[in-house]
Amino acid sequence: MAIDGPFVGSSSVGAAGSASGGDPSTEAGPFPYPLPDDAARIVLCHSCQGKNRVLLQRAFDQPDKLRCGRCQQALLIGKESPLRGLQGKMYQHPLDQKSLAALEAVPGVSTLLRKLVEATVERYDSLFNESSFVRVGGTQLPTVERLFERAAYALDVRELPALYVYQGAEANAFTGGVEAPYIAMTSTLLDGMSDDEVMAVLAHELAHMQSRHVLYKTAARLLGFAAAELAKVTLGIGGLVMVPLQLALLSWDRCSELTADRGMLLAVRDPAIALRVLMKLAGGSARLGRELSLARFMEQALRARQAGDEDVMSRVFTLLQTAWRSHPFPLWRAAELWRWACQGEYLNLLQSAA
Repeated sequence: MAIDGPFVGSSSVGAAGSASGGDPSTEAGPFPYPLPDDAARIVLCHSCQGKNRVLLQRAFDQPDKLRCGRCQQALLIGKESPLRGLQGKMYQHPLDQKSLAALEAVPGVSTLLRKLVEATVERYDSLFNESSFVRVGGTQLPTVERLFERAAYALDVRELPALYVYQGAEANAFTGGVEAPYIAMTSTLLDGMSDDEVMAVLAHELAHMQSRHVLYKTAARLLGFAAAELAKVTLGIGGLVMVPLQLALLSWDRCSELTADRGMLLAVRDPAIALRVLMKLAGGSARLGRELSLARFMEQALRARQAGDEDVMSRVFTLLQTAWRSHPFPLWRAAELWRWACQGEYLNLLQSAA
């Protein structure tokens, strides 16, 4: 049993949940990594509405073992069960939601970008991928295919996109294809990640599709290239025309990664796996992988996240540093994902399917 029985009275130190099962992030400070032994939150039983104080580490390690102290019904689904009916909007990060709403508020922007993508990169990508990358499936890289199917099953993604592996110097994976979706990942990423970590990466990319990110992510990539080319022939003046839309797309693009990270965690249901992926993307080494410390990485991540919020100047410099990036800093992503796992809706989503 991973609970202390029905919850009565006030919670003890570290119980960050609430009776309603809502996001308690405003009720407690960030949890350290690793968790204190008594770090806990309240989970409401769907069967009898009993309040259960759940130790977080046990919820992360063995979610299927949790039982309501009153009626003994399961509180959370297990790691091997699919999240039936899961949709991207259920785990969408507030910044993603806000940035996407701002983009879609521009009249006709979705239709315009779709036409632009269809007329340019959509057909090119399909031809290029089939001509240059190794397509996963059947007897071709069956281990990767199996991990891909596991990730899709966990997130309840019924239709799998095409999956490719290609040679690349960086550990990277990306999603594309509005009408014909696909995922591509580098062999360098495969070489530096465990099977569970590869599954997590694939789940991250599937989460982009589940959250309907692909059109805007493709447009951000396309406009970045177009702005650079236009700048060459107009001495930089023409490129300025695209800057506002390009910056808006990049701002949303960074926010969308926070949503996809949540999808990654929902698939693997082990924060340590998801956080190790972000650690390796920040500075992984296949040769020295055993010397990487997740605890030290998270100590650094939580410190960096706090430093960015300390004062106005920190926020200004952060904005300047990230304005032209397509991804947030990986340590900030790790800190944000850890907060969501401990204090956000993560356990609520596992509970809703129990």
